[in-house]
Amino acid sequence: MAGTARSWRLLPWGLLLVGIALRLLAITRFAVSADAAEYAVLGRSILEGRGMWLPRGEAWDLDAWTPGPSHHYPPAYPAYLAPFLALLGYSPIAVQVAALVAGIALIAIFFVATRDLFGPDKATWFAALLALDPVLITTTGTGYAENFLALLFVVTVAAILKSLKDPKWILIASVSAGLAYLTKSSVGPFFLIAGLAGFAWRFRFVRWKVFRDRAYLAGIGIFACVSGAWALRNLYWFWDGTPSGLLTSWQTSAWISRATGLAFAHPAEYLWILAVRIPFFAGLFLLFAGPWWREIRALPLLKDEAASALGLAAGLTYVLAWLISGALWVLERGPVFWADMSRYVVVANPIVWWMAARGSDVSSPAFKKKFAVAATILIVMNGAAFLSPQIGVFEAYGAIRERAHPGDVVALDHLNKYEAELHLVGTGVDLKPYANDTSADYVLTSNTTRAYDGYALVDVYGAGNDTTVMPGFGAALWTRAGAAAP
Repeated sequence: MAGTARSWRLLPWGLLLVGIALRLLAITRFAVSADAAEYAVLGRSILEGRGMWLPRGEAWDLDAWTPGPSHHYPPAYPAYLAPFLALLGYSPIAVQVAALVAGIALIAIFFVATRDLFGPDKATWFAALLALDPVLITTTGTGYAENFLALLFVVTVAAILKSLKDPKWILIASVSAGLAYLTKSSVGPFFLIAGLAGFAWRFRFVRWKVFRDRAYLAGIGIFACVSGAWALRNLYWFWDGTPSGLLTSWQTSAWISRATGLAFAHPAEYLWILAVRIPFFAGLFLLFAGPWWREIRALPLLKDEAASALGLAAGLTYVLAWLISGALWVLERGPVFWADMSRYVVVANPIVWWMAARGSDVSSPAFKKKFAVAATILIVMNGAAFLSPQIGVFEAYGAIRERAHPGDVVALDHLNKYEAELHLVGTGVDLKPYANDTSADYVLTSNTTRAYDGYALVDVYGAGNDTTVMPGFGAALWTRAGAAAP
């Protein structure tokens, strides 16, 4: 019995190591993708002293490659990437190492915050669950900003909870919230929902005293200065001087502005996708909260200020993800139940586990069973992610690296220009947008059924890998007819 008890105490530490090992494995299994490649380009521009500059224009503008300032991403994550790019060079591994460091820092800070808020025993167990989070693990490989964003979110919510006893902590919360806004401020007009909800939460418990709370008002001022400064930058670059332009140009992402505008212009489609996706987001929430449902349900969310803060932080994340993903679907028409939407809510998972920690007794047999169920769910989800098919376009990049020579021109037909640039760095090839009169040495296309006059098909990659929850991102590679074989 003593040996069993000792093994049980060592279990979370073992799972922590497994979580870190899976992050290292993710670097070898998953490729730096789309958004992460654009972050890398922006980080390189910062290093070169050009600020948030895109040398080939916005990634979503597939046909126009005019250089210009970014109107889709804010500066915090590119700035975070900059020292890794300086040290390791402009390469996929630099982006992945940066995500790995952010992920390990997230686990450490979550452990410290959980220890301070709920005790050391709970910190070990719930940090082990965070280490196994499959979204944070896979985004280590793809190089996305989720680990960094989750770290800032954990700091923000922890500081808010500590501010209930020591008001000065709200200043820390406002700084980290401002950095989080500058990491992924693609919420657009839904930003108002978050701001009003946060103010309503505080007003609910302190009423008019909120206007006499100097620390709270200073926190609002700090966040307003951060978000306002970035809005002014966007107005400087993108406002056309019209009233309608003012409503959209201050936002970080022109793509999100376009999506929300289209969604509001087609309310029937928007309401349809919102209704259809309710079970998806509910199911996603239950995957992480289900084993701890009794503890979460027992929280006094309407009476206790700390419990309500946790509930608001987690719930608001899901609501905003639901609304924004619906607007994006109206524009993009991606899979209805796209698994990638789990990235939108991953920052809520640490908060859900804090809600569970508050009402848990780690010494009880019931806790052991619930922890075993929660850990098993996460391990199974990781297995599904690691066993998923390889995305076709990355195989195509590999084929180009094997075949192409320095100076060769690759024409991209509706593919992410910065993703291609990052994965073909060092080959010496030149990337161009595809045009009907192209004389490029290769054509790389997302249209796996199209033929190109004057070109011979090399191969099709990832065709048929589409599923109901994830596009296969297939690609076809063509070489100019008569070109010499490698």
